[in-house]
Amino acid sequence: MEVALLVGLAAAGIRLSMAIAFAALGETVVQCAGVLNVGIEGIMLAGAFLGALGAVWTGSPWGGVGMAILGGVALGAIHGVFSVILRADQIVSGIGLVVLGLGLSGFGYRLTIGAAPVSVPSFEGWPLGPLARLPIVGAILFDQTPLVYLCVLLAAAIAAVMRRTALGLKLRAIGENPAAADAAGINVGALRFGAILFGGAMAGLGGAYLAIVQIDSFVENMVLGRGFIAIACVAFGRWRPMGVLTAALAFGLAEAAQIRFQTWYPQVPYQFFVMLPYVLAVIALIFVARGSAMPRALGKPFSRRG
Repeated sequence: MEVALLVGLAAAGIRLSMAIAFAALGETVVQCAGVLNVGIEGIMLAGAFLGALGAVWTGSPWGGVGMAILGGVALGAIHGVFSVILRADQIVSGIGLVVLGLGLSGFGYRLTIGAAPVSVPSFEGWPLGPLARLPIVGAILFDQTPLVYLCVLLAAAIAAVMRRTALGLKLRAIGENPAAADAAGINVGALRFGAILFGGAMAGLGGAYLAIVQIDSFVENMVLGRGFIAIACVAFGRWRPMGVLTAALAFGLAEAAQIRFQTWYPQVPYQFFVMLPYVLAVIALIFVARGSAMPRALGKPFSRRG
C-alpha cells in the first residue's frame, strides 16, 4: 500500500510539474540571453485559453498546442519590442504582459467556448511498451502523456545547445557581456529577440498543458502563480536546463503532496497545504539562488554605441 501511494505521488508530481517545466525551460534561455520576462504568467494564461480553444476548434489537442505556441510567440514579441527595441524597463513590460494575458484570456473565453459547455479534447496516456510494465519506475516514468516526454527531450536539447553549440555560446555571451559580444560581431538585439520568442512559445506550451492535459478545460486565472514559480525554478536550477527541470519536478511533487495532505488531514485548514509550493518557491529564492552565478547582464537593456 505504501509503495502504491509513493508511486502514485511521484507519477502525479511529474504530471503536475510539466506546465511549470515548459515555461521555466523557455525562461532559462531568455535569462541566459540577458533578458528578464516576468510576464510568463500572462503568456501561460493566454496559452491555456488558446490551447483549449484550438483543441475544440480542430478536434485535436495538437491543434490546441499549435495555437498556444503561436499565441505565446505573439505575446513574447510584444515583450521583445518593448525590452529589446525600445529598451523599456523589463519588469514593467513583463507586468503589462501579465495584465494583458489575464484580460485577453478571460474576455476571449467568454466570447467563445465559455458561452456554452464544451468538451476539450485531451491527450491520452502514451505508455512506452515494455518499459511501462517495469516495477515501480514503469508507472512513474514510462506511462505519461506525449507532452511529458517532449518536455524531457526539450530539456536535454536545450542543455546540449547551450553548452555544445556556437549558438549557445553566443547566447551566454550576450547574457554575460553584451558589449563585448557586440564588438565581436554578434547581433545582440536579434539574438535576444529570438530568445524571447522561444521563451514565449514555451510559456504558451506550458499554459496549453494546463488546459489540455492537467485540467481538460479552461478556467479564468487558472495558472495561479505558476508563471512566477517557473521564474523561481530558473534560479533554483542555476540557469542550467536539467537543473531547472529538476526544480520544476520538485514543485510538482509539492503540489501533488498538498492535494493528498488535504485528504489525509481534513482537520487542518486546506489553505495551509495549498500554500506549500509557493513557500517552497520563496525558500528557493532566498537560500539557494542567493549564491547562484546569474547572467551578469540580466535585466539590463543593451544599447549599441559607436
